[in-house]
Amino acid sequence: MNSYLKVIGLFFGGVLLCACGRNQDNSSSETTTPVWIEEVKPRTIEEYVTATGTAKATQTTEMKSEMDGKYVLQRNPKTGKPYQLGDAVEKGTVIIRLENKQYENDVQLESKKLQVEIAEKEWEGQKTLLEKGGATQKDVNTAETSYINAKLALENAYITLGKMEIKAPFAGVIVSLPYYTPNVEVASGQTMAGIMDYSKMYVETQFPENSMPKLKVGQRVHITNYNIKSDTLKGELTQLSPVINEDTRTFLGYILIDNPKLKLRPGMFAKADVVTVRKDSVLSVPKDIITRRRGNQIVFTVDRSAAVEKTIKTGINDDKYIEVKSGLEKGDRVVVKGYEWLRDRSRVKVMK
Repeated sequence: MNSYLKVIGLFFGGVLLCACGRNQDNSSSETTTPVWIEEVKPRTIEEYVTATGTAKATQTTEMKSEMDGKYVLQRNPKTGKPYQLGDAVEKGTVIIRLENKQYENDVQLESKKLQVEIAEKEWEGQKTLLEKGGATQKDVNTAETSYINAKLALENAYITLGKMEIKAPFAGVIVSLPYYTPNVEVASGQTMAGIMDYSKMYVETQFPENSMPKLKVGQRVHITNYNIKSDTLKGELTQLSPVINEDTRTFLGYILIDNPKLKLRPGMFAKADVVTVRKDSVLSVPKDIITRRRGNQIVFTVDRSAAVEKTIKTGINDDKYIEVKSGLEKGDRVVVKGYEWLRDRSRVKVMK
């Protein structure tokens, strides 16, 4: 009997020891999760409707010769070299001259200048005689008419000679300049140069049908290109079609772009984010840290080395952040990395 009792005692003693060991293991097995945090603070959030398209110059022209003459490419005073592709020019800049002596002689510019001087003096003389009674009003009118006709003839001569110069009709950049051998004879109607002004550009794009209620003419637009990611250009939504394309379920829109440093080039692909809603100084968190549990939106904050589960309500969002309407306060330390492994009251270690 004593032997039996000893065996039973040993058995239960072993069980108790095992149980105590397991409890000690459980209490020491709770892990600490490393997390990275970010303080909740106010931000400006803009909601967009995004579209894409090809950037185009607002002004473009191709200049042709209006007469025959020898080709003389002019020098760019900024570089000291003949004009070439990519050179910026001001309105009225002479890029090419066509030389034709016979054409100049036929215009008789100097003769027409002299005729203006003679006609003006005759008109002034007749007005003086009229005051003294030595001429009639008809004589004065006839002299004035001669003066006017002489001036018109001189202006036409200048216009005619102006055809010998290929001038930039507006400020822009030379984008085409066909090669001609210097002093070669060029016929009338030949392409001489192409100019583009792309300090302002536009994008013709298509918007999805469901965005029609959100879009209005005059809304601001952020323009980006994958080759110039560091720069965001300003734009404005200037036109919207009221008609939906039955095949694509889209509608047409035009966006005007400010491009003062000419970083966006004609023909480049452009991404347009039309700002439909903007809120300043709203609390926000990165939108990718929000998880859903039991139909609620959940984030984790850190309080005294413990994770705290927070249920939040959200508003508008941009490509990175989302507005927090309730559930968080300014300065709360929200977990932005490591939240995938957390539950309420999990032990955490804040990493830097």
